[in-house]
Amino acid sequence: MRIGRQTYAIDYGHLALITLIAAAVFWYLLDARSVSLSVNNLLLVQPVAIFALAMYLFVLPQCFRKVDAREAARTASEQDPLSRNIPAERSDMLRMAALSVSLGLLVLLLDTLGFDIAIFLFTLAAMVICGERHPVRLLLFSCAVTLVAIYGFRAMIPYPMPTTLL
Repeated sequence: MRIGRQTYAIDYGHLALITLIAAAVFWYLLDARSVSLSVNNLLLVQPVAIFALAMYLFVLPQCFRKVDAREAARTASEQDPLSRNIPAERSDMLRMAALSVSLGLLVLLLDTLGFDIAIFLFTLAAMVICGERHPVRLLLFSCAVTLVAIYGFRAMIPYPMPTTLL
């Protein structure tokens, strides 16, 4: 796509996916608001929907990349549209599998260990899996996420959550 003297490459697949997700979130928000405008009905739906739509606006510009005109012509002719562009390295696949397992363990441990310890362990494991190695950062960030999550849920949700320490 050309705008003036600049040539832009558009990632149509990514653009279509995030637009579809944003449209579904917007539709769900409108549907929830049409049912009832009470705080109990919109307590979780409206803030999450607004956050998701804001994230859409932040991600949207990333679908458009400025490229050199010669590079755009060369890559368009050399690239097969059906070929896989994303490098799937073994370490990345193992990291995704480890994060999936840790998320599953979080869900299983919420009632067993309590929300506070399960969230702390999940945050700690996710940071280690993603490459953080400084123990002080691991502990401080995991504690901060746990405190914000537990006290935030307690402020928003009226029923008790099983916790061990908090």
